[in-house]
Amino acid sequence: MEEMSFDVPLPTVKLTMGSNSNGGGRGGVVLVATGSFNPPTYMHLRMFELAKDELQQRGYSVLGGYMSPVNDAYKKKAVQKGYQRTLAVLSRVRNSLCKTGLVDQDSLKVMLLCGSDLLGSFSTPGVWIPDQVRTICKDFGVICVRREGKYIGKLISNSEILQECRVQIY
Repeated sequence: MEEMSFDVPLPTVKLTMGSNSNGGGRGGVVLVATGSFNPPTYMHLRMFELAKDELQQRGYSVLGGYMSPVNDAYKKKAVQKGYQRTLAVLSRVRNSLCKTGLVDQDSLKVMLLCGSDLLGSFSTPGVWIPDQVRTICKDFGVICVRREGKYIGKLISNSEILQECRVQIY
């Protein structure tokens, strides 16, 4: 499988910047959701609002969010030929925002926004690279929205990596 790299500028015009860019007491957060979004639904968008509300209650300032859809060739049962891993997407967003000087690296947290179905897939053998799951959770953090029948606490307790990183999963 070939991992693709793109040098396309990251759109930033709709991010909340300026005096709020340093965020609440805990800093600023940019949310990133990855997936097929085929089709994008109201709930995909609503996840951003739910995550923003939760993070603001925890003292963060949410600067904005990005949806990173997978390649058109993606089929849920087989990974597409050209892709970017979720970790690469999160790193690109963080590096791009810090490189442009829009935000200070020390006050920025880029977090993966997902549904509990995706969080559950972190523990499915062969779906994710365990070291990348650990890095996503520890270095970025995960904000997870519960989906029907998928209990976040149970998913975390059933996974050694998620248990290890549980303080970074909201």
